[in-house]
Amino acid sequence: MEKKLKRDEFLLRIGGLPNGTHYSSIICDKTFFDIAQMEELHDGYLDLQIKTEIQDKNVQVDFNFKGYVVAACDRCLDDVKVPMDFSESLVVKMVENPAAFDNQQDDNLWIINENDPTIDIFHFVYESILLALPMKIVHPDDENGNSTCNPEILKKLNELTAKEDDTDPRWDALKDLKLDE
Repeated sequence: MEKKLKRDEFLLRIGGLPNGTHYSSIICDKTFFDIAQMEELHDGYLDLQIKTEIQDKNVQVDFNFKGYVVAACDRCLDDVKVPMDFSESLVVKMVENPAAFDNQQDDNLWIINENDPTIDIFHFVYESILLALPMKIVHPDDENGNSTCNPEILKKLNELTAKEDDTDPRWDALKDLKLDE
């Protein structure tokens, strides 16, 4: 039941609202990440502030995300809190025949039926969070510049890292091979 209620929070009501600016907020917590079944993220707490500007059949939705997500460290695989603070925008156009716009290719422009009272922003929020993640997620270094990753994993990684002078003798003969120019 809790998941159903959380999922319903992402149905943004636009039908019947007067022209002007409207505000709402959603908390993306562990329930959100469970519903989304994100393999990359297992937990977090993001305060999502939503500003909706309605002007006749055009809607501008601005999202401001602030908080953190929990992801696996790319180096040691232990959980790490990744701070998040970013914004995203979505333009919604309400038209009589949305099928006429099927070939539009902009992810931040949605064409919907003018009779739809709500838009489901769940997937948009999900994708925005994934796209805002840093390319490399690792534990931050301490004040001395040392990694705060799991020390046992770091030790094992150092043991398994190939040394430069450790070469495969089968390939040593290729070093001396010169191509005719």
